[in-house]
Amino acid sequence: MKTAECMLTVLLMTFSLSLPTYSQDFWSGNPIAEFLDPNTANAYHDFIVETVIPALKKPNNNNPEGDTGVTVYDPARCWNGYTLLSSMSGHQEVADGPLCSAILVDMEGNLVKEWPLTGDPKKLLPGGYAVGSARTPDNKSAVTLMDWDGNVIWQLVCSYHHDFQREGNPVGYYAPGMEPLLNGGRTLVLGKISPDPNLTKHISDFPLSDDVFWEFDRDGKLVWEWNAWKHFEQMGFDEAGKDAIKRFRAGGSTNAGKSDWTHANCMSWVGPNKWYDQADLRFHPDNIIFDFRSMDLIGIVARHDHPQGLWVSGDIVWRVGPNYSADYPEHKLGQIIGQHHAHVIPKGLPGAGNILTFDNGSYAGFGAVVPGLVRGASWNKHGDFSRVIEFDPITLDIVWEYRQQHPTADLDGDGDIKGFERKFFSALMSGAQRLENGNTMICEANSGRIFEVTREGDIVWEYISPYKGRIDAKFGNNSVYRAYRVPASWLPEGAVK
Repeated sequence: MKTAECMLTVLLMTFSLSLPTYSQDFWSGNPIAEFLDPNTANAYHDFIVETVIPALKKPNNNNPEGDTGVTVYDPARCWNGYTLLSSMSGHQEVADGPLCSAILVDMEGNLVKEWPLTGDPKKLLPGGYAVGSARTPDNKSAVTLMDWDGNVIWQLVCSYHHDFQREGNPVGYYAPGMEPLLNGGRTLVLGKISPDPNLTKHISDFPLSDDVFWEFDRDGKLVWEWNAWKHFEQMGFDEAGKDAIKRFRAGGSTNAGKSDWTHANCMSWVGPNKWYDQADLRFHPDNIIFDFRSMDLIGIVARHDHPQGLWVSGDIVWRVGPNYSADYPEHKLGQIIGQHHAHVIPKGLPGAGNILTFDNGSYAGFGAVVPGLVRGASWNKHGDFSRVIEFDPITLDIVWEYRQQHPTADLDGDGDIKGFERKFFSALMSGAQRLENGNTMICEANSGRIFEVTREGDIVWEYISPYKGRIDAKFGNNSVYRAYRVPASWLPEGAVK
């Protein structure tokens, strides 16, 4: 544990900056407030809540030159293919044409195809079929499959947010031998409901905007449902965290007075993996791994009852977070804040069985803002740089990490700010995909930047979306919610000349 003087130094250095970079020591749970004058501790609390968090919500200028398209490309070291963008702005070729937010580009950044799909994310299936959200003929929201020419092939009437999966591929991106089914099979959907406040008043003084997982069979029949609020006691909050959830409304004005206490942003099947092969039933391929951004929490839900009765379907059987302080095993991961796209790397890819996630490092969490101070808040953790981490879910050891803590600068002196020189930070959204050659494709969502990085940290491909339209101070006007790289074999024969 640090001495009182060192802790005070960390606090004051952070307090002096308008947008501080968090210290892992600061978030370690050391009771800093015990060594401070109460007025100082309270002033720091107010500074974080009133100044730092609002500043982190503004778009980050990590593209000062206004670059668009491909700025870095090393074909020999890339896993070459096509990249599907889930554009937040969309692309509209003609004034009276449909807005297309599913956009496919090649390695040179050329527009290959686009589909009039909404919802995030959009995904590409073998044969050049795109999946996203669209309206039915009677104007209902539906998960929708379109062919290469934009014809609707099937629809599942259901409104999703942030994620869905099709049977055959657990995570929705390319893995050898795991092709998502075009027709038939199950569909896993991440939805949102508002439970009766009388049922959730033990959790929050506010109505909840609650996440729900739905599994549909091949005929579109709902066969399984999971509600987050029913598993509150399995989420691992300490008393300070529970108190903050109870007293503070999480989220912005768009929630109509509800507390966005979970804010799931991804959900996928665990899929075949070595841990289950070694008889660890927590990692049953049918189990569901999820990511709650608001809580700094990643967990796995059991899809089936345990054969010896250790758990029942719906129980949270594995998790990391919400507490990463020194008294918890998660401490070795460092403080995870507002993460996105946590998933198990599928079999057949390097790192299979490990968990890959985009740690935004922005603002999230419930509890004390200043460790040791009674006053809690939502959000209580903050930081101004992102990282991507791959970790062993058994030992919680970090296997691989990509981070860029440098300020935006021309580090190699060539007059241009490209690739690794850019500050790596996205306060919201984002994701990461493990590629077959061991590289990782990263979507830095707020800036519309997608880049491929080697195990050594070299950026071998960088693309910045030129598709702009919706000007939004929260997201930035060329944001890309998530991106997926697919092989050429997933496109229809002869589709690209």
